[in-house]
Amino acid sequence: MKIPCCSVCQTRYNEEERVPLLLQCGHGFCKECLSRMFSASPDATLTCPRCRHVSTVGNSVQALRKNFAVLALIHSAAANTSAAAGGGSNFDCDYTDDEEDGDGDGDGDGDEEDEEKRRRFIRGSQTSSSGGCEPVIDVGAHQDLKLVRRIGEGRRAGVEMWTAVIGSSGGGRCRHHVAVKKVAITEGMDLDWVQGKLEDLRKASMWCRNVCTFHGAMKMEESLCLVMDRCYGSVQSEMQRNEGRLTLEQVLRYGSDIARGVVELHAAGVVCMNLKPSNLLLDANGHAVVSDYGLATLLKKPSCRKAQPECDSSKIHSCMECIMLSPHYTAPEAWEPVKKSLNLFWDDGIGISSESDAWSFGCTLVEMCTGAIPWAGLSAEEIYRSVVKAKKLPPQYASVVGGGIPRELWKMIGECLQFKPSKRPTFNAMLAIFLRHLQEIPRSPPASPDNDFFKGSVSNVTEPSPVPELEVLQENPNHLHRLVSEGDATGVRDLLAKATASENGSSYISSLLEAQNADGQTALHLACRRGSAELVETILEYGEANVDVLDKDGDPPLVFALAAGSPECVRSLIRRNANVRSRLRDGVGPSVAHVCAYHGQPDCMRELLLAGADPNAVDDEGESVLHRAVAKKYTDCALVILENGGCRSMAILNSKNLTPLHLCVATWNVAVVKRWVEVATSDEIAEAIDIPSPIGTALCMAAASKKDHESGIQNFIA
Repeated sequence: MKIPCCSVCQTRYNEEERVPLLLQCGHGFCKECLSRMFSASPDATLTCPRCRHVSTVGNSVQALRKNFAVLALIHSAAANTSAAAGGGSNFDCDYTDDEEDGDGDGDGDGDEEDEEKRRRFIRGSQTSSSGGCEPVIDVGAHQDLKLVRRIGEGRRAGVEMWTAVIGSSGGGRCRHHVAVKKVAITEGMDLDWVQGKLEDLRKASMWCRNVCTFHGAMKMEESLCLVMDRCYGSVQSEMQRNEGRLTLEQVLRYGSDIARGVVELHAAGVVCMNLKPSNLLLDANGHAVVSDYGLATLLKKPSCRKAQPECDSSKIHSCMECIMLSPHYTAPEAWEPVKKSLNLFWDDGIGISSESDAWSFGCTLVEMCTGAIPWAGLSAEEIYRSVVKAKKLPPQYASVVGGGIPRELWKMIGECLQFKPSKRPTFNAMLAIFLRHLQEIPRSPPASPDNDFFKGSVSNVTEPSPVPELEVLQENPNHLHRLVSEGDATGVRDLLAKATASENGSSYISSLLEAQNADGQTALHLACRRGSAELVETILEYGEANVDVLDKDGDPPLVFALAAGSPECVRSLIRRNANVRSRLRDGVGPSVAHVCAYHGQPDCMRELLLAGADPNAVDDEGESVLHRAVAKKYTDCALVILENGGCRSMAILNSKNLTPLHLCVATWNVAVVKRWVEVATSDEIAEAIDIPSPIGTALCMAAASKKDHESGIQNFIA
């Protein structure tokens, strides 16, 4: 029989000082532990060690309700012990499985044994009492560590990952299945310092949620074994199972789990430093947890060539090379040593900090959304030049924009990848974004192994008669949104066909196509955001679809198609007479052509201009469409504008007293100037040259004085 123990002190419950008591949140602990915590409380409340819920206690913990379910187990165990011959104990305070590890090693390789163990673990946790033994292990009291199976190795030589079993050194039956990071003790390692820092890390993170619990470290022969929870797969393994990428729901769900875990680690003073898909594990309930946090600087090389001679390199110096971070996820400031107080050359450089985690998380999200590793195909030196010297974003980020990801989310990812740490968003802000978009996704009841058990064992339960599918869908008009968000073109086509064939076909089709989510977006908006011509054309087959419907921000579907860079979607909308001359912000802001120029989509721009969009439109700040394209250095897009009637824009002054011609000179854009001279009339050229602008004249004079300028600009200015 299994007897639960207190998850704080790891001592079995009894009917005296260790009597199980329940807090108001429903979690249980022994009287002795709650009394100690209550004596340290400044008021008459207690904070639950598990969920941090505050319970009002009064004058004494004696007022708390006893956990009678656990007391019944104790009584039953006592009776069994008295009846047993010889009084041999059959009790076990560990709720994890006692079977030997077969192939179900929890390594996340997707085998059936792993899945069955995960299901058994979930079932056990659901049926255990609230005061049950939590998987919190006192490494000092469990000295019997048995390594079972090697499941991987770290970037640093001498680092291995194992599944293991840890138990009591006194020969007791209490044992736990864990994961172990085995680190070779090398010459020069200050073992006492490392062990002290690891204990500080354990204490700092012990109450953090959504993290892989770190139980402590123990020396084993010539290695240091770091004991942590064993998990059941990772975000990386889920990506591999889904052919390289995750669904939008998985991105939002795992993203919120990770952001919540990092928020708590940062509040505890722990910087993760190693956020990447392989270090974001999945617990028994399928939630993502952060692992390998705070270990990089503790297990770094004992010496580094970049360390300053006045620094104690084993304790102060940190750079990407000595802490062995993956270059694909490393923030710009983490590539170099920590900034010195007199170093004026680092722009907002503060060394490794919580803002560095935001960069790593941004790279991780890029991979989760696209299935492509950031900076894939580049060496560490090439990544260094791109990240630190050129201050570039990963090229894979371009695939996130408009790829079915909410606009707010891909903007957030771009902000994570800002070069200056101070400009990156906090994890609190990112968590709010994930949770806000999760609310838009319909959630089906979670699958549970217990559900199958009850269905098979209770035979006299009469199942309710099935509700016609169409009636269910009519109660949930956002069902079409979900199908579009998942890119299920077949499902969209079937749903709309069923709606057409229903009794009130026309009105039901209208309700489906007019339904809006929290951001005011229709299914057509979402289809355009994915850049899927098949989805867009499927929806536009129905006359009830409104191609000019506006969302909460006043954007029509055409804007989403332009952001996605899909000329096919733009062409489909134009065939349905979408307004290519519409202006945003209630008709006084930029035109849709401005949006296209901002995103630099030459093919989409050609479709717009051929359909009648104004190439010389000016927004509320006085900027023409050509201003937008030239300022963003989208040369191909600027050429399309010039070739389709936009030459007059070269003479338009914006609010900063600059014309597109001035911007071309300032950015050395010879191709645009040359093409403009070829297609513009003599009057248009003369008008642009004669525009009086002190700022523009200064730019032209500066360009003319350069010795290495392009001959095309020099000749034109002359």
